Amino acid sequence: MHFLTSLLDKFFKIDFWNVFIVKDSFENFLLTKGNNLKKATKISSKKNIFFADPFILKVDNKYVSFLVEDFSFFYGGKLSKIKYNLRNKIIKKKFLLKGKHFSYPYIYNHKNKKYIFPEMSEDNQNLIFELKYNKKIIPIKNYLFGNNIVDPTILYFNKKFWLFCGIKGQNENKNLNLFYTDNLMGNWISHSQNPILKNKNHTRPAGSIIIHKNKIYRPSQDSKEGYGSRLYLNEISLLTESKYKEKVLFKISPTNKVYNGIHHLSYKDNYILFDQKYEKFTTNKILYYLLKKFYFKPFIN
Repeated sequence: MHFLTSLLDKFFKIDFWNVFIVKDSFENFLLTKGNNLKKATKISSKKNIFFADPFILKVDNKYVSFLVEDFSFFYGGKLSKIKYNLRNKIIKKKFLLKGKHFSYPYIYNHKNKKYIFPEMSEDNQNLIFELKYNKKIIPIKNYLFGNNIVDPTILYFNKKFWLFCGIKGQNENKNLNLFYTDNLMGNWISHSQNPILKNKNHTRPAGSIIIHKNKIYRPSQDSKEGYGSRLYLNEISLLTESKYKEKVLFKISPTNKVYNGIHHLSYKDNYILFDQKYEKFTTNKILYYLLKKFYFKPFIN
């Protein structure tokens, strides 16, 4: 029976993700230890399409714009820009990038430009893109050749850029790596303690690094009970070229019993976006893996 269950899960079970939004301060998020997420509203997507890994791009009185992994069985994981109307809950979607699989579109603003560091590990590439004002997105630079970077997350601190990430094939769910540079478009140097966190269940990056009242907070995934099962919020207490320390503040579980995972958090201007998953059985899973193997094309720079 266990063998049959495992076989059915392998070929037919897939995680489906929903993105949620809540208006609240980061201070209240800390005070409630993430329980304020229970007040969130689900952002709907079409049937057999899901959104995941939301990163907030812009907030105004009427809209919240964000980038997401936009997944369908028939086109895989693309990057899209979502414009969400706060009044009528209607979304407008624009495709930005497609390849074998794009995810985790980390946004970093630098010198009045918006740079995107998406995960492209299934394309065997690491590329920095610039999001132009005309809504076009163009590749700027390759980085960290020879490593398939997972969930790249950027922080500027003490006059240096810091890149937190996993490396595909190197226990990326349990090992956290760190690189640094003086120039965002320069060469990245490996931290002397890499992996800076090793064989721990709550290390993998899980969204925006947040600076609040001169403290640095890093959300991370906990995969102890399966991929993306819950979140942790960590406070970085020491960050230098030779040392790194962080401490766990609290964990965040799914907001209700419908969902069995939560693995991403983004904060900007008193809005929090996060995603949650539920399991779904579908024959489309087999179709998706066949399309990915034989039809989906890698991104060509």
